[in-house]
Amino acid sequence: MLILALESATSRPSLALLKGQKLLGYRECDSSGSLTPQIIPAIHELLGGASVTVADLEGLAISIGPGTFTGLRVGLATMTAFRFALGIPLVGVSTLEGLAWNLPNTVELPILSTVAIRPDMVYWGLFRWRNTHLMSIQTEQMGKLSDVCAGLSEPTLVLGDGWIRNQADSGINSDLLVEGPPEALWPSAVGVGRAGLVLLQGNKWLPEGCTPRYIQPSYAEISSQAVGGQAGSVKDQP
Repeated sequence: MLILALESATSRPSLALLKGQKLLGYRECDSSGSLTPQIIPAIHELLGGASVTVADLEGLAISIGPGTFTGLRVGLATMTAFRFALGIPLVGVSTLEGLAWNLPNTVELPILSTVAIRPDMVYWGLFRWRNTHLMSIQTEQMGKLSDVCAGLSEPTLVLGDGWIRNQADSGINSDLLVEGPPEALWPSAVGVGRAGLVLLQGNKWLPEGCTPRYIQPSYAEISSQAVGGQAGSVKDQP
């Protein structure tokens, strides 16, 4: 199955083209600029580099968070448009699970996936490979990285910008943490595509109208809450 995957949940958006689990092409977008004007040209360049066309695609995979509001909205809107235009299935992959798929079947240690929220606060999940199956040990949740590290009982591989942005914090006990390889540290469309293939094979398609999991609510949502007298300060929102 020929899959186009997009990771737009964090500050390093990327695209990947896979034939089954084989990577045919990979492209990172410019994180310093807006994703919207980049994404369609980047997709065409990626496909052209592999000598395939949009019509050849058989499936789509998109990260659905946790992640940034704008990135997730742009990514989902783009892949939904391709879904309807091409009549092919679209699956949604958790950013945390996609991170673990950056290292498929290559490690015996548990994998701690992290996405940054604010200093010391992360979304996190704990995974382990069992033969060719990725098992969830601790489901996606939010908490202090220092508390997560304190609760570890064995050496654990750590991935994600939650770790990258907080590793210098003196309050974090990292004795049991083993940093993943540089090419696997950030959420990547490669991991999203690999995880997405499993979902596509299981016909676990993304429901229409699905809402991604945002790290922080949009300004529109905050304003709406304020009108209703229910808003807290932005810094207090997860």
